[in-house]
Amino acid sequence: MKKAFTLLELIFVIIIIGILAAVASSTYKENYLKNDINFIALKIKEAQYRGIGYEHMVFGTNDAPVDYSNGCIRLEKSALEESSTEAKVTYRLHVDSFDEGTICFDSKGRPHDNDFTPATLRSEKKVIDLSYNGETKSITIFAISGYVSASCD
Repeated sequence: MKKAFTLLELIFVIIIIGILAAVASSTYKENYLKNDINFIALKIKEAQYRGIGYEHMVFGTNDAPVDYSNGCIRLEKSALEESSTEAKVTYRLHVDSFDEGTICFDSKGRPHDNDFTPATLRSEKKVIDLSYNGETKSITIFAISGYVSASCD
């Protein structure tokens, strides 16, 4: 009657566990598109936060320069990667190249196209479609409120 395992049996069990772990880890894939959508949505919300309560210019005067450093964001792959390195955070976007122009948020958090004049206030929602490996997700910036919704389900 045996009361213990032999060394050979233990080696086989360790080999089988190693094979199962290798197969399990190779089937796990990180969802790069979801991570990129969340990162871009966060950057848009950060730009909106910086714009809220900040008076960008005095309407009707030509001598007041417009400050685009607070409340504006270039929705372009290279610009978002550059802005993340300025903050000492390195994040490389995996989504395909995209260029959705510049969106600015005024002192009330409302979205504008490229500027802060009343004429550039967005009257329709802006949808940014991003794709990676044949899968497409979108970020929606609603008009008037500036609410940002990311479809990550």
